[in-house]
Amino acid sequence: MARSKRAANKEELWRLLVEQQRRSGLCIRAFCRQKTISEPSFYAWRKKLQKRDALIMANAGGNGRLIPVEVIGSTGEEAMPGSGRVNAPLEIGTPGGYTLRFASDARPDTIARLLEVIARCPAAGAPSC
Repeated sequence: MARSKRAANKEELWRLLVEQQRRSGLCIRAFCRQKTISEPSFYAWRKKLQKRDALIMANAGGNGRLIPVEVIGSTGEEAMPGSGRVNAPLEIGTPGGYTLRFASDARPDTIARLLEVIARCPAAGAPSC
């Protein structure tokens, strides 16, 4: 059964809040106070989103499912030969909150293997990773 539009909007809001907190440099307590949101709700949603994303990543491996991506700040000119520009580095922000940075000439198979390992991790900093 498909999730309701309201549930999808709620998930989108919490994804945005989790990402904002990660980028803010604030501890979770300070961020939640600033945004006037419940700290326990923040932790619960972050955990729920990490589990959901890990499941999606695990199911996507090798079965041809597409995962949405967003290209930020690229005109495509950086990678064009003879453009006079240095190739831009590659940065991948995962739904679970990881940020991966690679040189522009990183091998796709290496990146794919790293994403598979991250998808298997139950949470950031888990000993099983």
